[in-house]
Amino acid sequence: MPPPLQFSPSNLKSIHLLRALLREASYLPDANARTYFRHYIVARFKAYQPKRNATRVERPKDVGFSRRNNSTITERTRPKQRKAQKGLNYLRRVNLGERSCLEKVMFFAYGRVGKRRYALLEKLLGPDAPPEGESAPLQQLYYSNQRFLQFFDAPEKKTDAELTIDISTRYPRLHAVVKSQVVRGISMHRAIKGPKLTTSRLNAWERPMPIKRARNDVKRWYADTMSKLLPPLPDDEYNKLRGLASGEEKWTDSIPRRISAKSVDSPADDFELPHSVLQDGLALNKPSKADRPGGKQRPHNVTPRMMRRLYARILHLSCKLEWNEERSKWTATWGTLKDTTLKVYSAPVDEALFAGVDRSGRRIAQP
Repeated sequence: MPPPLQFSPSNLKSIHLLRALLREASYLPDANARTYFRHYIVARFKAYQPKRNATRVERPKDVGFSRRNNSTITERTRPKQRKAQKGLNYLRRVNLGERSCLEKVMFFAYGRVGKRRYALLEKLLGPDAPPEGESAPLQQLYYSNQRFLQFFDAPEKKTDAELTIDISTRYPRLHAVVKSQVVRGISMHRAIKGPKLTTSRLNAWERPMPIKRARNDVKRWYADTMSKLLPPLPDDEYNKLRGLASGEEKWTDSIPRRISAKSVDSPADDFELPHSVLQDGLALNKPSKADRPGGKQRPHNVTPRMMRRLYARILHLSCKLEWNEERSKWTATWGTLKDTTLKVYSAPVDEALFAGVDRSGRRIAQP
C-alpha cells in the first residue's frame, strides 16, 4: 500500500487555486469557453504535477502538455501560483461582466488567439494533394528543406526588377483563406500585406539577390502572414456562432452563481446573540468598489443583448471553408454584420407632447 500523500502549504495553495479556477470557469457565459478553459486549466496543472502523483488525463490537441521534471516544478511553483492567481482574478472580472476581459476569453475559446488558433492553423496547413517524390520548387531553388518553403510555388517574373511568389496549388484551402482575408481587409490588428509575396530580383548593387537573403524574405513574409491569419472554424461551430449572432438561436448559457454552503450552528444563547449582531455590523458586508468599479470600463450585466453583440464581433473575425462545385475550388465564407444588426423598438408617443417644435427641438416660428 503506497504511503499517504503529504500536502505542504504550497501544495494546498495549488489545490485551492485549481478548485477556484475550475469554479470560476464553470460560470463563463459560453459553453465553448467553459469547455476550453476547463481543459486548459487541468492541463496546465497536470503539467506541473510530479510523476509519482500523476493520473491519466484527456489531452485535447489544442491544449496539449508535457510533464516537467521535479527540479523544474520546485523552481517554478511560486511564479506559477502567482500566474494562476492573476488568471483567477481575470476570470472573476469576466464573470462580473467586464466587456474587454469577456471578449478576450471568447477570442481564446473560438480560436482567434491562443493555443486553439495554432491548432486550427495546423489543420489548414495540411496539403490537399499527397506530396510528390520531389521537393517543393522553393526548396530546390534555395537549397533548403525548411518547412515554410514548401507552401510556395516557383517565383514568377512581374517586372524586370520584381518577382512574385504565390502560395502553392497543393494548398488551395490556405490560398483561399489568405486571399479572401486580404480582399475583405479583416484582421485582429494590422492587415495582411498581400495575397502573395513581391520581392526584388536584384540587390542594391544591381546583382542577383543572394539565396540567403531571398530565403529570409520568404520566411519573413510567411511569419508575418501566419501571425495575422484567422483560421476557419468547423462548419457546425461556425453555423451555431452565426445563429447566436443573428438571433436565430437563443442565448441560454447564463449560469447563476451557486450560494456557498454554510454550517448549521446551534441556537445562540442570550449572550452570543448581541455579540454576533455587533460583529456583523462591524464587518460591513456590502459589495466592494473594487468588485464593481465605475467609469467607462465598468462591468456590465451579462445580458442576451450584450452576448449577441459579442458573438457578432467574433463572427466578423471568423470564416468557414466551402467547396464550390461550379468553380471546382474552395471558397471562404466570412461572417458579416449585415444580418446581425440589432432591431430598435420604439414605443408609440403622443404627438401632443412635441407640438409646436421641430425635429431638432426648436420652437416653430408663428406666422
